Amino acid sequence: MDLKKSQEKGIDEINFIKEIKPEIEALFIKEYQKLRSKINGLTESFSLDLKTFKQLLSDNQNKAYCKFYYLQKDDFLHIGLSFSDNDQCPIKTDDVFYSLEGDVIKDTDFAAMVTAFKEGIGAQLQKETGEEDVLTAYTLKNINDYLTKMERLKLTVYALKFNMWQYCPTDLDQEDAVLTAEFTIRNKRISFCVHALFNEASSTFDPVPGSDLGNLRP
Repeated sequence: MDLKKSQEKGIDEINFIKEIKPEIEALFIKEYQKLRSKINGLTESFSLDLKTFKQLLSDNQNKAYCKFYYLQKDDFLHIGLSFSDNDQCPIKTDDVFYSLEGDVIKDTDFAAMVTAFKEGIGAQLQKETGEEDVLTAYTLKNINDYLTKMERLKLTVYALKFNMWQYCPTDLDQEDAVLTAEFTIRNKRISFCVHALFNEASSTFDPVPGSDLGNLRP
């Protein structure tokens, strides 16, 4: 799909409650590491302070969507957040923009970092994967459902860790034919899964397995 057509297309709503088996996550991370050996600036993982994230959700509860954009800053892959009333790919002037750390970003700076990614790391990724990955979006309800799920475990979650990966076909989950088919459809696309971090001292994300955040769109 060319960029012009992809920008005209709305973003599919994605449910990221689906848990991923550790062996599948390890396989996808291994595939991503192969990309890192070819493309400079690919970041292995990101962390987001949960208190900061929940405050952002509260401050923007009047918005319907939270979009995770790929950005490029100082020659490295970053992830930025925007809260939006629309489900379209292009950046809108009434969106609210943040870095993954929770800092506010001016819309012009955000757009510049999106462009830098498309022309830099994103262009290199497209040569390797054949896909133009730009962003992914979720409803705020979907995100809050995930956080509620973590809170029900009655464990103190202090942060979310996003592990970057690359999809590939796998038969490691024979019990879930639908999920296996989704992995095949998403072959070569990069994305990330999320882990809830519980123990601040050891930075461990056990015992909860990662949840698939879906392939980036368009």
